[in-house]
Amino acid sequence: RNPNQQRQTTMTKVTASNLPPLSEVSPQCVKHYQPLAKKKKKAIDLDEIGTPRYNLLLDLMKCQVKHPNNIYTSGDNEEKTIDVKPCVKVEKAYNSCHAGIMGVGNFKGRKNCGTEMRVYLYV
Repeated sequence: RNPNQQRQTTMTKVTASNLPPLSEVSPQCVKHYQPLAKKKKKAIDLDEIGTPRYNLLLDLMKCQVKHPNNIYTSGDNEEKTIDVKPCVKVEKAYNSCHAGIMGVGNFKGRKNCGTEMRVYLYV
């Protein structure tokens, strides 16, 4: 690596304004959402694994996968649940990264799970 080359960072920060509205959060997950929503402007760095706000966001996302909201079709008022299979796959990828970071200190040469966290957040 060239020492004059700047180190590229993938740091991404999100705030409560990046989260879905409370009306879209599963009732079982509101307890994870509310502390994040109280400090709307306080950023959560997705590369900072283990910080309190990061952990709150992670708990919220895990809860939403475990307890998906039901959606209603406008035509026949039939209740349908959201397909969480894509979320479960992303959650497994995140869990693999997290285990690597907590176990040996890196995952695929990285010291954080920012990439997996971003995919998890926006899937």
